[in-house]
Amino acid sequence: MGVTIDLNAIRENKRRIEALGRPVFAVVKNNAYNLGMEPVVTTLYDEGVRHFMVTTLEEALEVRTHAESARVLIMNPVYTWEHVHAHDFDVAIGSYEWLVSQREHLDGVRLHLKLDVGMNRFGAKTFEEALRIVAFCQNEGLNLVGLCTHFPLADADNAEVEHSVQVERFADWSTRLMERHTFELIHAANSAATLQDDSRLHHCTHVRVGIFLYGYSSVEPVEWLVPAFYWETEVVAVHDIEAGAHVGYGTGYTAESKERIAVLPVGYGDGLMRARRHLPVHIEGRAYPFVSNIFMSHSFIKVDEDVQIGDRVALYGIETKIDDVTRVGYANNSEQLCARSWRVPHRFEGGIVCTPPINQNV
Repeated sequence: MGVTIDLNAIRENKRRIEALGRPVFAVVKNNAYNLGMEPVVTTLYDEGVRHFMVTTLEEALEVRTHAESARVLIMNPVYTWEHVHAHDFDVAIGSYEWLVSQREHLDGVRLHLKLDVGMNRFGAKTFEEALRIVAFCQNEGLNLVGLCTHFPLADADNAEVEHSVQVERFADWSTRLMERHTFELIHAANSAATLQDDSRLHHCTHVRVGIFLYGYSSVEPVEWLVPAFYWETEVVAVHDIEAGAHVGYGTGYTAESKERIAVLPVGYGDGLMRARRHLPVHIEGRAYPFVSNIFMSHSFIKVDEDVQIGDRVALYGIETKIDDVTRVGYANNSEQLCARSWRVPHRFEGGIVCTPPINQNV
């Protein structure tokens, strides 16, 4: 019982994404979307991935442990430099002001210019600022190797026009910057944008994907993605209750007639989000609904006479996937993956032997 991570699914997703035409720049931030940095990075590295993106220096150090010769790009602004130089990390330029303020630390560092086309997080907000950054790097002899952006509306509903404007902005700015500087790497398409095959992005060298690698889509269903995440628990108690009886804390659920209720030993403290209760669980392929709420350590389902203590319960699996919960509008797929606690037992299928981090049961 517990969580199963299918590393073969991640391998297959990487191959299918690259079959679209460009190599993968793998996003493994936040413990590889909470699937486990070591097994995911090791798997992708063995599959030939040589570029990884993280948000923090600490994450970059962990990637380096498992992918010694890979390029690792840190997207958050960096202000501590010893490990960057020691481990040859790539660093994103968050603004012209940041670049100037950190000049004394930048000799020998591989830099990526990020263009902010509308997210207002990091990056040059205007073409003029981007030009200043390129000129500064050239005048100072800095190693500007990459050009990138992020499209925040690629998977947004009813935002096609604004997303197209942002793509056009990146295409225009990047084309003009390429006339002034040679970039080794150009990466812009996140998972959602990868599907669009926009001719305005054909000058990009890589697709920078995260959630697709793990088998999930933030847009419409992508049938060729292979889910990598499965979560099972078991029935630990069964109660036959009378009409009018309450289940759980308070009076959130009251039986309307005689009912059979099963108790599951998982709750939001384990990362089973309350949004999950809007779709059923499955026992032997048969659907059973949640009743009451999902509590910290337990949840309840309404069952029939066939269900007994010890029966296996699929929380996420073949019948109900993370994408299914996302599409009914209660929580997105990345949120569901990242909510899960590592106190839940984990196992990895696919041949990678991993060292359990502290407080993890692998």
